[in-house]
Amino acid sequence: MKLISVPRRTHYTIIGWLVSRPVVVIAMWLWPSCLYAQTPPYELGFIPASVEEIDVAFPLVNKWHLSGQADVQLVTQGAYTNSNPFAYAQRFVFRPWLIYSGFNHMTFYAGYARNKKYAIKEAGNPEILEHRIILMGTYSQKLPKGSMFEQVRFETKFFEDQNGVHQTIPRLRARFGVNHFLRQGARSAIQQHNVSYYIELMLKFPSKDYAKSRFDILRQSVYYSAGLTKNLTMLAGIIGQMQLRTNGKQFDVYWGPTVALKWNFRPRGRETFDHIDGGAD
Repeated sequence: MKLISVPRRTHYTIIGWLVSRPVVVIAMWLWPSCLYAQTPPYELGFIPASVEEIDVAFPLVNKWHLSGQADVQLVTQGAYTNSNPFAYAQRFVFRPWLIYSGFNHMTFYAGYARNKKYAIKEAGNPEILEHRIILMGTYSQKLPKGSMFEQVRFETKFFEDQNGVHQTIPRLRARFGVNHFLRQGARSAIQQHNVSYYIELMLKFPSKDYAKSRFDILRQSVYYSAGLTKNLTMLAGIIGQMQLRTNGKQFDVYWGPTVALKWNFRPRGRETFDHIDGGAD
């Protein structure tokens, strides 16, 4: 495992190192106590990754504004010395949702996720079967040529760690995103296309025996989405995220492509993928 160690130097040297890595700067600004609480030098590892997802949305009870969705996701990755983002299968996820959309600007979600994580010795990943219970809310605002949204997600993860100890870890996630609606050609085969981006911060609340830091992940994504038909929408973009391992000393920076397809049994107009769960976790 080849990692880049960050030595203790003068303040000017540290600032120069951080400026060359903007993802680290953002994380330190958002959650400085997590970074400065530890005395050992931090280590940084870079891992290419990819995310492929298929979503299927369907109506349930119209008069109650209830609908459902089922997501299937495959995440692959390389390792510290392997630049191929498709080298190893990292995890396979099945995630059903119950969705309430009875308000003009707000949408509420309740979900469950079965998250099968595979062992990757080259990256130090153990095999884990994880279950999650998820509650989420999104508030969106219209812009002259787009939309903006804020999202809060509370989830609890249940799993046995590599030592066979059962872990229950609540996690709080906050996301801010913007969608830019692009011009539509009258005869274009691709309809309602957008360029979107979001930034998301995740905090975990584990037992002190498992992990001492509450900072978990800082994730950013930029993507293009468009309607291929009235029912089928596609997404293609890139992800970048920084995750702190449970040892509290090592950051893993994941980066790479993400693609998704969504089928709506009932056409709903413009699809912007505001709650897409794209990332290596």
